Parts: sequence; C-alpha cells; structure tokens
Amino acid sequence: MRALASARRGLVAAVLVIAVFPCPAPARDRTASSLVGAMNAVRARHHLPSLHVNRALVRAARRHSSDMARSGQFSHGAFQQRLRSYTRSRVVGENLAWMTRCNGHKAVRMWLRSAPHRRIMLSHAFRRVGVGHRSTGGACFITADFASAR
Repeated sequence: MRALASARRGLVAAVLVIAVFPCPAPARDRTASSLVGAMNAVRARHHLPSLHVNRALVRAARRHSSDMARSGQFSHGAFQQRLRSYTRSRVVGENLAWMTRCNGHKAVRMWLRSAPHRRIMLSHAFRRVGVGHRSTGGACFITADFASAR
C-alpha cells in the first residue's frame, strides 16, 4: 500500500515538473512568416480568403527547397506528383523563387509581376499553403506549395 502511495506522489511530482518547465517553442521562421503574411495581405486586397499554413505542405516545401539547394537545380519537376504524397487535396499548385538572400516580401512582389505565379497565388481554389526555403552558396531557394481545402 505504501509503495502505491509513493508511486502516485512520484507521478504527481513528474507531472508538476512537466507543467512548470514546458519545452521551448521552436525558433520562428521569419522568411516563411513574412511570405505567408505578404501573400495574405495581397489576397485580402483582392477579397480572397486567407491561406492557412498546413504542416504537410510545409514539409513538402522545405524538402523541395532543400533538394533544389543540394542539387543546384531550380525546377518544379513533377510537383503535382510530389505534392500528392503530402496531401489528398484535389487542386495543388506551386510557386518557386530564387534570389541571393531570402526575403519573403520580395518573393511575393516577384510572383505578382509574373502572370502564372500571380494566378496561383491569387487563386480562390487555394486555402492552404506550406512555405520552405534553403540558403546555400549565396543563393536562396523558396518554395510555396498550395492546396485546396479538400
């Protein structure tokens, strides 16, 4: 009986330690945050719903940016097939940017000046987004992957 009471006290103490000392939050990704914020500001000016960050799309975008940085190849590749392994959405799209320094606002301005990129960013069909970027050797590769709500 005493052993059971002692075990309970130990469990309560462990729970209290976890509650008092939570794990630190991951570092905030300023480039991704600024890019999503800039896209949503543009979408709001066009009376479109905001894009919501989706973890699976973030993983897809980060992976693609890393792959491009590692290979030195700036390309969409078979992006629809690639995105299908991360989401079951009916409609998917992708915008890429290459620049010397990662800058989310600059990437959005570049996409707005390109008709195909602008069309993707301002598509009413897209409700979810994932952004990833990777800097290497004086180049920044940015990927924004988009998906419909379902």
